[in-house]
Amino acid sequence: MQWIIALVMSLVFLSGITGMTNTPAPVAHHAPDTASEEHEWQEFHSLAYSEYSDEFTRIYNGLETKWSKNGRLMMRNGDSGPYKFVKRAA
Repeated sequence: MQWIIALVMSLVFLSGITGMTNTPAPVAHHAPDTASEEHEWQEFHSLAYSEYSDEFTRIYNGLETKWSKNGRLMMRNGDSGPYKFVKRAA
């Protein structure tokens, strides 16, 4: 049995197979184009503040909150109607 292993090992050695000899191809990492990325962020901010800020402010100012006797936050929409408990985070 040992002579079979020795024979196989010598054949492997003579054939030049020594395992994984191929090195992986290098991956080129490109730096992001800062000019285009900066332009995208400026566009994002201009859209966010021009289109959605008025709507967000209206919704935010329309909510009224108070704390209950047991220390939980309650909220209602506008100046009338019942307060509802705010759900706790999981």
